[in-house]
Amino acid sequence: MGQECQKCKAFSVKEEFDMKNMDEDLGDESPDVEQSFLDEEDEAKKHNRPPCLDYYKRGKMLGKEEYYDQNDPKLAATIENKEMALTEEQRGEEIILEDGSRYQGNVVDGKANGKGKLWLNNGDIYEGDIIDNVIQGNGVYYYIRGPIYSGQFVNGKSDGMGKEMWPDGSIYEGQFRNGKKQGQGVYKWSQGCMYEGEWLENMIHGYGRYEWSDGRCYQGNWNRNQMHGRGKYSWTDGKYYDGEYEYDKKCGFGFFVWADGKQYQGYWFDGKQHGKGVMINKDGKKKFGEWVNGKLISCSDETNVQIIPEGWNNKA
Repeated sequence: MGQECQKCKAFSVKEEFDMKNMDEDLGDESPDVEQSFLDEEDEAKKHNRPPCLDYYKRGKMLGKEEYYDQNDPKLAATIENKEMALTEEQRGEEIILEDGSRYQGNVVDGKANGKGKLWLNNGDIYEGDIIDNVIQGNGVYYYIRGPIYSGQFVNGKSDGMGKEMWPDGSIYEGQFRNGKKQGQGVYKWSQGCMYEGEWLENMIHGYGRYEWSDGRCYQGNWNRNQMHGRGKYSWTDGKYYDGEYEYDKKCGFGFFVWADGKQYQGYWFDGKQHGKGVMINKDGKKKFGEWVNGKLISCSDETNVQIIPEGWNNKA
């Protein structure tokens, strides 16, 4: 997930700002020092994208660790719906479906109806409810290339509440629609990262909280797996950014606050300060300025400058 963010250095202890040496007075957090604000962007590029079956269906070659051994006796212990396994009474008849898949279980009018087990011709295995040869109801689906899904089905696809377990140990629990993660859900990666929030077509989308394994977190809006809109990104040392994003980069208005209380309030573009802003040291001393592409181009001692957009605090 990338290295831990560097700790910011302290403000200068001078009582007053020197207009000609503003950058020095602010130390390494001066507005033209990009690294102070880029730690987050470097890490943002490394937040995990959730895997999905579409990725595997496009023909990606899988390593051994990405396959489940369906003959492994330990596998059954990972499935909560073990009651779906066929009992002697449920074994019923065995029939071959039109596509060549083999079914064993309850049969009504020559079709699979009720509980049963289905061996699909692509190697997948399903155990659970079937109506008129269609997977419908509750069951467990073992993908030969991909995860194990345990939950609800509609018209042969995961739909409703379910649990998706991937071979590397990653787990998703939540809502599905038309075969994809959609709605509210929690995804826990094997590396220790976690996302809880809204999903759309297998992507992190909407409002949610992402936690890294090293303690960093982002809570806010997402658009197709990227931080997008208003959000708050926090580090374990106490510093944070509260503001607007566009596609994983700060863009719009936002606060960057260090652990000792000093801060930058102002506008951003493409992850850098851009436009009007104010630097405030830990004692409350202010210096207003204008930035272009992360570089300070002018500053003043004006005190009657409106930086925070109208209604900003109500958007939090």
